[in-house]
Amino acid sequence: MHIILGIIAAAAGIYYFLIRARHTIEVADEVADMAQTALGAARRFGFRRQANKHPVECIKEPELAVVGLASAYLALDSYPTEEARQNLLLGLQSTFDVSLKEAEEMATLGQWFVNECNGPDPAISRLSRKLHRLAGAEGLVNAMSVISGIAKTSGTDPSEKQIDALADIKRAFKV
Repeated sequence: MHIILGIIAAAAGIYYFLIRARHTIEVADEVADMAQTALGAARRFGFRRQANKHPVECIKEPELAVVGLASAYLALDSYPTEEARQNLLLGLQSTFDVSLKEAEEMATLGQWFVNECNGPDPAISRLSRKLHRLAGAEGLVNAMSVISGIAKTSGTDPSEKQIDALADIKRAFKV
């Protein structure tokens, strides 16, 4: 009897580890797929990273700088709500006339720029200077269109950091 119980326990143990291994493979595939999606989004929007250059300096499209700037502004809020994130997507859709899927990809890329700048504070100054070089006053109009959409629908006043960020943006555009 004890031999049969031992065999059943061994079979159950093997089954358990096989299921765990299969789940690990599925998770690894999902992570690889997410990374591939992010790379595909970057390529689709014309972003190519160059060696020995900061990713923000590699931006050639003003839309990407606007997205990064709006993502940084949103990240400055202590606790950005899901509604604020949705308003970012709506602002991107209306300003750049893109689909929801493209707006989501743009927002992901914008958040990556913020992370590469080591946080929203340095991202604001770096991305606003880059946007000014790429698009001039037109870039400020697009950025403020997206940012004001986020600010209006949040229902609260901008935080102190967000007010400072707006001042940094104005300084970069010499307004």
